[in-house]
Amino acid sequence: MSIRVLSQNLINQIAAGEVIERPASVVKELMENSIDAGATKIEITVRDAGKSYICVCDNGSGMNKDDLQSCILRHATSKLPTDDLMNINYLGFRGEAIPSIASVSKMKITTNDGNECWCLEIENGDVKKLSPASNTKGTKIEVSNLFYTVPARLNFLKTDRGEMSTIIDTVERIALCHPDKTFILNDTLVLRPTDKLSRVCSVLGKDFKQNAIEVNAEAHNLKIEGFICRPTYTKGTSANQYLYVNGRSLKDKLLFGALKAGYMDTMEKGKYPSVCLWLTIPNSDIDVNVHPQKAEIRFKEQGLIRGVLINVIRKHIAEAPVNPNVINLKDSFKPQSFNSKILDLNTNVQQNNFSQTSNNFNFVAENVQTSFDNKILPLSINKETIATDSPADYITYPLGTARGQLHNTYIISQTTDGIVIVDQHACHERLVYEKIKRQLAEGGIKRQIMLIPEIVELGEKKAGAVLDIADELEKFGLLIEEFGKGAIVIREMPSLLGDADLQGLIKQIAEDIDDLNKAKILENKIAMMAKTYACHTSIRAGKTLTIDEMNELLRQVEASENAGECNHGRRAYIKMNLYDLGKLFDR
Repeated sequence: MSIRVLSQNLINQIAAGEVIERPASVVKELMENSIDAGATKIEITVRDAGKSYICVCDNGSGMNKDDLQSCILRHATSKLPTDDLMNINYLGFRGEAIPSIASVSKMKITTNDGNECWCLEIENGDVKKLSPASNTKGTKIEVSNLFYTVPARLNFLKTDRGEMSTIIDTVERIALCHPDKTFILNDTLVLRPTDKLSRVCSVLGKDFKQNAIEVNAEAHNLKIEGFICRPTYTKGTSANQYLYVNGRSLKDKLLFGALKAGYMDTMEKGKYPSVCLWLTIPNSDIDVNVHPQKAEIRFKEQGLIRGVLINVIRKHIAEAPVNPNVINLKDSFKPQSFNSKILDLNTNVQQNNFSQTSNNFNFVAENVQTSFDNKILPLSINKETIATDSPADYITYPLGTARGQLHNTYIISQTTDGIVIVDQHACHERLVYEKIKRQLAEGGIKRQIMLIPEIVELGEKKAGAVLDIADELEKFGLLIEEFGKGAIVIREMPSLLGDADLQGLIKQIAEDIDDLNKAKILENKIAMMAKTYACHTSIRAGKTLTIDEMNELLRQVEASENAGECNHGRRAYIKMNLYDLGKLFDR
């Protein structure tokens, strides 16, 4: 069979198969062209969810007659002035969008550059008519009968409702990055110029505003701006996660992985945060020419980008109030110097003095001691180690003084101006988890020699991959060696893993290994194990506590980081002031 050169129109149709996946792809490409042209107002009109008609009209710079005739040629673009693909300053640069769309539809382009106005009609990729026209400055592109040249593609589209939903998402995704511009879709979605947070709330919902944490950070040539949500504001899907790099909307695995890792300690498994982050990085440090739809990019320093993003998210979560109904202990109770280890049972441990004035009260806590044992479980009370302050003195503390237990699960505490309801398991789980993390940070991961070494059969390929990162695994407490063909043997393991399923852990590590961030794989696994350990060794719901034990728990929560939520993102306590209580009783 001889080789033949494909026709130009067939080449464009093949390219369209990669670039133009559905009507929303047309909307995206044309909107990005409008933004590149400097438009401040973009109007989108669609009929039949874009299958029969799409129109994108802007007030951008427009094109002259020569540029209009060139724009339908494959790989003709005004956005790449040189041959340097590592210095791209526009959303588009390949010159594929217009010819690809024209090859699978009927297209009409009307454009005015301020001096002259022309109209070009294209059908099946061929020019049918070029004539003078009348239009305001800017460009109007109309696309009719999408995919009529490749009707089989229509069979793979969703319902009209599904396709329209994708178009709306596309418009909102682009509009989020350009709050200074006007976007109108079918006169039903109208986004006027506004500030960044208002634009984000118009897409993510009004309730996002009271749960938003503003992010503004810069490190290692990476600037991160935008908004993330408090860990208690969760969604069941990742639909409300918008990430941008140099103004380009992305669905990049590296960035979404970093986002997940940033919330790992504070959000419930299976839940997703709502975020909108704009990252700015030098063009020389990224490669945008790696995906047909430009939805992914490659970073020159992948590990660095991931680490910075994770640290920024964790820092802002830790410093922000957890929830409007949760006391902000960071403002009202901040020890001058605090022993980072959680206090143990039957040991007379003295805390450094706390002195803080906040919310119109003063307090000094001296010689605060604990009744918790080595696992921080209040199994018994030793009167010699009970805190010297009486319960009545605790009322001026942020979490007040315990008055009783509700269903052996919730601690009811009285404060100077209301009550606090505390989930005893959630609070104690956070204390245990923070202790484990401090041990890891301060002394590294303690290892224990296995009495009977564990042999794991992986297969030759996976065993080799795991052995390649043996040094990294050893840093996190796993000492492994080769054990014949396709198998490894575990000699030592992290002591905190206890009776964990080592077979499953190693096999999961083998599945997760990539060239991106090998050292983070086991770290994340150990973090998950630590969460499980904390959950199962904390005070359980249903356990009866004495008043002394309740107050000891409240005091330790006040001095703990991230105390407003448990490791899974659930609220640990809420506050109601006397005014709120009065409203419940019509007072």
